[in-house]
Amino acid sequence: FQSSIVELQSCHRELLLVGDIEFAAFSSQRYIKYCIICGKSLIDVEKECTAISMEVSKLNQMNNTLGHMCIHMMVLELIGERSRDPFALYKGPISNCEDLLAYASDNGLFAIMQTTHLCRLVLGFFFERYTEAASMAEQFRQCHKGLHSLNYILHAFFEGLVSFQLARRSETRSKWITLGEAAIQTFRSWVTHSSWNFENKLALLEAESYFCRGKYNEAENKYEDAIKYSRIHRFVHEEAIAMELYSSFLKACGRVDEYSTLFAGAMDCYKKWGAFGLLKKKQFQTK
Repeated sequence: FQSSIVELQSCHRELLLVGDIEFAAFSSQRYIKYCIICGKSLIDVEKECTAISMEVSKLNQMNNTLGHMCIHMMVLELIGERSRDPFALYKGPISNCEDLLAYASDNGLFAIMQTTHLCRLVLGFFFERYTEAASMAEQFRQCHKGLHSLNYILHAFFEGLVSFQLARRSETRSKWITLGEAAIQTFRSWVTHSSWNFENKLALLEAESYFCRGKYNEAENKYEDAIKYSRIHRFVHEEAIAMELYSSFLKACGRVDEYSTLFAGAMDCYKKWGAFGLLKKKQFQTK
């Protein structure tokens, strides 16, 4: 994924130079998605989101970047800037993500529906709104029309993580285990094509599965693999997720000192990522 960022940014600039404004707007959205999936600093991503919004507004291309505004809203919540409004530049009937989803549904804009559900799924996971996240994952699947493979990668990963969380909290355990195991099978297929992009995600999903099934030695090994691969492959946000979930596992096992060390490490990674809104909430919960 990381190798694509520079090329996508260059593609956006070249499209503008040749006057292909519509595709330049589309390429900008893809560039931002790659920045997020690679764990680029959210502070830098937010600045680029703002610059892109201003650029496409001047070019009268806001209708071609409606999904971008929902992504921008997600980034703002993660960095703790929820009071800012990415929809302010849009001169139309859409003023928030609910309006955007209704507009996309009425007009059969499945790609925008996907993106909106995906952003809510991701936020639901990070802010521990797991029931909401699971609902967004299901709605994403209902409007999945073979579009946006990058969206599908994020959906599979976060739905898998959410499913294992709910398996440990819900009476309908088998339903969530089934969904989580389906995500594992998906990543086992993908990792054969790119171990760099997927082996850390697969290891983390497997760790969560072992934890749910009471196989604690196997779970511990997989958590350590997930952290190691995330660090080596420079996915700092996924290193944070792996460390936080490992710390939860250690706490459940009564290993409080190790939990504290891993949790602090996860918070450091979230800080490096720039997720200060998320960091503030996580730290508040532990007081």
